[in-house]
Amino acid sequence: MNLILHIGMGKTGSSAIQAALSANADQLALQGAEYLGMWFDMLDPRFRGVQNQEQFFSQTPEEMERAADSLIEVLRVRSAAGIQSFILSNEALSGRAWQLKPMINRLREAGITVRVIGYARHPAAWLPSAYVQWGVRDKVDPGPVQPYEIKARQLVQWYSGLLHWHRQMEEILEVRSYDNAADIVGDFAEAIGFEINVPDKRVLERGEDAEIVLRALFNNRFPKHVLPSAFDQAVLRSLTAVPKLEDVIEASFDYSETDLIIREQAALFDQFADAFGFDLRTFAKAPPSPPEIGALRDRLFDALLEITLGQAQRIRRLEQRLNRLEMEKA
Repeated sequence: MNLILHIGMGKTGSSAIQAALSANADQLALQGAEYLGMWFDMLDPRFRGVQNQEQFFSQTPEEMERAADSLIEVLRVRSAAGIQSFILSNEALSGRAWQLKPMINRLREAGITVRVIGYARHPAAWLPSAYVQWGVRDKVDPGPVQPYEIKARQLVQWYSGLLHWHRQMEEILEVRSYDNAADIVGDFAEAIGFEINVPDKRVLERGEDAEIVLRALFNNRFPKHVLPSAFDQAVLRSLTAVPKLEDVIEASFDYSETDLIIREQAALFDQFADAFGFDLRTFAKAPPSPPEIGALRDRLFDALLEITLGQAQRIRRLEQRLNRLEMEKA
């Protein structure tokens, strides 16, 4: 049996790889392979999810060895159905060489071939992407969102995680260049030796620049770790569903087809002229010009300020009423 661990790093196409592995479950099965997912929840449900993975990594070396024994039994049961290769992908593994070594050693002693595949990216591109993910979207540090120049100096140390893997288990590790890969899913498929259909749509988590600013402003309000879901639930999931002002203006104020519409209804206006004695089309009238977008934005901002201040007053009055009701109940 074979176990392939895709360990990231984060922000090197891991989400795209995971999505492709999930989408190609049937194709992988035909090739004798199975994607196990991101977590070790096949050993214990309490290990499932990003919020619970620290429970897995915090196990003692002895507990990791017992976890390896449980994993061996899981793989043996599944291999009875003809599956010989298993894939687990989690970018958090890139910094966990020391914790995982007892498990991997036990697996290898049991005759399971373990391969570890990681990706690295040019720091000039990786650091800004990582900052948005773990400095803004998923604010992991206490206090306000840290400036880039501070957080990036912490994040750059994440490259040492792959070096730890190299020092601990060089013989099973392969680190590939994200920048050299024309397509990260295709490159990973080549690395593991299985055919995987490359999705047409890229998996993106970064979001628009405006969304990043909104998330930073929102996350600054909380002193502790803030997951992206907090913003998603309280504000909005993504700006992709929010229409752009330019598109609304084009849809609402583009009068370029007015003449064509009038010509298409020539019979209607002919009847109007016969009925009332004058032809509306003889008057030289042009449609109004579309609004200037800068002036429109300014005016909308005026309105939003008034709406926001009005809502703040109403919310404050509601809070005061609720407080009085609570005091009366007490």
